[in-house]
Amino acid sequence: MADSFVLSLAIPLEVRLGERYWLEVPGEHLRDRQLDMLALAAQSQWPGLVASLDGSGGLVNNLRVWENLILPAWYHHAEPLARLEQVLLTLFDEIGIAEDEAAKLCQGLPAALAREQKRELALVRAAMLEPCCLVVDGDWFGFLSYGRGLDCRALFDRLTQSAVTFVAAAYPPPVPGYRRLVLDEAGQLIVSGDYEAA
Repeated sequence: MADSFVLSLAIPLEVRLGERYWLEVPGEHLRDRQLDMLALAAQSQWPGLVASLDGSGGLVNNLRVWENLILPAWYHHAEPLARLEQVLLTLFDEIGIAEDEAAKLCQGLPAALAREQKRELALVRAAMLEPCCLVVDGDWFGFLSYGRGLDCRALFDRLTQSAVTFVAAAYPPPVPGYRRLVLDEAGQLIVSGDYEAA
């Protein structure tokens, strides 16, 4: 697979696998609109290989957690369920969730979970897809800075090494390594250099 791609936006945006892009946008509505636009463009480039990390976790409340985590990967990759379940257990272990706790989590519904747990599980679901693109809400990204999110940081960093990553937030990136995405006067996204280390 090539490592450079052009996303079909109003002004085509050239991106590379492994690069991380940050869009600083103050309004939540505008951030959501930009993330939706990027996800749609990425989905046309990489069907079924675009993962979204939403501030609320983005899990479907009337499906068990197991279904939320396994079914997207099963649908897009058509792997045997036994293999996907083994990958799921490995990912749980990677973020510090023991097998017995994972089994209890998987049987429940997302509505019974705390927001932090939903964000953690959203990352696991994203990892199950082996995405070429991650679309990340700034509220979700903030989760990596505290509590259980600290245990998820290594998995997130690993995913970003092989995917194009877009983050939209009301604040600049707290860590270096992000290319700056800006909205020009016409409202089009363009790359405008790199963020400097804080």
